[in-house]
Amino acid sequence: MAKRVVLGKGIDSIFNITKPILTPVDNGNKTEIQKFIRLSKQPKFKTFDIKLSILLRQDQLDWLSLLERKVMKNRSSRNKKERITKNTIIRACLDLIKEIDFDVREIADEAEFLLHLKHALVGDREDGRKEMGG
Repeated sequence: MAKRVVLGKGIDSIFNITKPILTPVDNGNKTEIQKFIRLSKQPKFKTFDIKLSILLRQDQLDWLSLLERKVMKNRSSRNKKERITKNTIIRACLDLIKEIDFDVREIADEAEFLLHLKHALVGDREDGRKEMGG
């Protein structure tokens, strides 16, 4: 029996995990912010621990692609430190959602989850307007 030819590194390459070093950074606030610092010149994507596949609707993928192109196109050469990708956008959205305090009780489905998020965001904007006297 002939040995099967293996192309690439295979599934094991997914688990080639590199851990970024956490270093405390003081931004002037009372709380410390954790910042990732890479020790070597390896690409940023190699500093992430988990690879995740997600299912998207076509309109979501189209929006991500459009936003990615807009961001890359609308920046000067001095702001081209790293490539902005669909993954970059998704990670930024996740970080934003982590900061939103919203009611997670009795969420039946994705549509209701979205409504809870929208309510939290609109409530924050309305609170800001009230504080400004509007």
